[in-house]
Order: sequence, then C-alpha cells, then structure tokens
Amino acid sequence: MFISTIFASGLYASMYLLPPITNGSTPATPAHRPSIIPIQATQPDIAPPESATSDAALTPFPVAAQFETGDTWISEGRRYRLYGIQACLRGTRVTLRNGMARDCGELNVIMAQAIIKDTSPVCEDVKDIDRNNAVVVCQTTSGDHRYDLATYLIAQGWGFAAVDEKRQLIVPGYRIAEDSARSARAGLWASSDLPHPVSVLQSQGSGQK
Repeated sequence: MFISTIFASGLYASMYLLPPITNGSTPATPAHRPSIIPIQATQPDIAPPESATSDAALTPFPVAAQFETGDTWISEGRRYRLYGIQACLRGTRVTLRNGMARDCGELNVIMAQAIIKDTSPVCEDVKDIDRNNAVVVCQTTSGDHRYDLATYLIAQGWGFAAVDEKRQLIVPGYRIAEDSARSARAGLWASSDLPHPVSVLQSQGSGQK
C-alpha cells in the first residue's frame, strides 16, 4: 500500500506538473542508475536545473545536520528547507496512543531524523533564497527505485502537504500521500487530536512557518 501510494503521488505530479517545466522533454535515464519515480514536482520558479537528471548533482544528506524542524535543518552554517512539505509545529501538543502528550514538532524532528538515518537520502539545492538559506529536494533509494524523501515522510505520517501564501498546495501530488497516511492512521495521524500544521498556520493568518 505504501509503495502504491508513492507511485500514485509521483504519477500525478509527473502528469500535471512536470511536463510544463521540462517543455515536454524528459531526459533518458542511464541504464546503470536506479529508476526514479518522479514524485517531487516543482513550480516553474524553483524548477531544478538540467543537471538534476545527473547523479553528480546530488550530494549525500549531511551527517552532522542540526534539525530545526522535521523539514528544516542547518549544515555548515546554512539552513535547508525540504521543498513542498510542512512539518508539525513546535509548541503544539499531540496525544499519543498511550495517552502521553508530546510536543508535536519535537516528535516530528525525532522521527524525521530516524527515517533519514535509515534511508540515507541524497539531495540537491533547487533554489537559493539567500546566502544562508536554500530550498532542496531529496531522494531516497529502496531496491531499484528512488523515491522522493518528502513523499516518503508524508506517506508515513511524519509530514504534511505544504501550501503557499495563496493557500494552494505547493505540490498537489503530496495530498495523495497525506490522504493515504490519514486513512491508515500512520505516524502522527494515530493521534485523535493532531494539530495539523497547515490548519494551525492558516488560523494564525499565515501559510508558512
């Protein structure tokens, strides 16, 4: 079910968002590389460069990264934000199945770190916000397939589909993964009082952290 959800999310993204960005042209994938399921769609203003199709453009996730949230970390003095995903917010509370209340943002960080450690992603900068901040996409490999890290986190219930300032989904395909996680009560969705970060942000009058 998990793999089919990731594939469905990627299929949606590739059908509706990727063609306009690549002008209908998809570079061939060399036979020696794992097949990439194109889950991470992008908007035109932060579309990955042509080099995104090359493994040379990808770098290993930094081992010494310091996580600020489940979607943002600092490495070598620079802050990186995983594109299209919204983590649970620090300061919001979630009740676990055992009845224990935890800080949702802190729990999200712990689980994101564990997943990243287990899956050894590779990442690529897709937009420099300024000299100290960048937006990235990351991929994790399982078997012969490469999956988008944001979708992987969302599908397991440790992330949510982010929205922009107009309250539009940044990556529409991520909603598929989120709906699947909600139905399966995976990760944070197991809580009956989950403070959905997008709803919290919207109630505060902001679509982003």
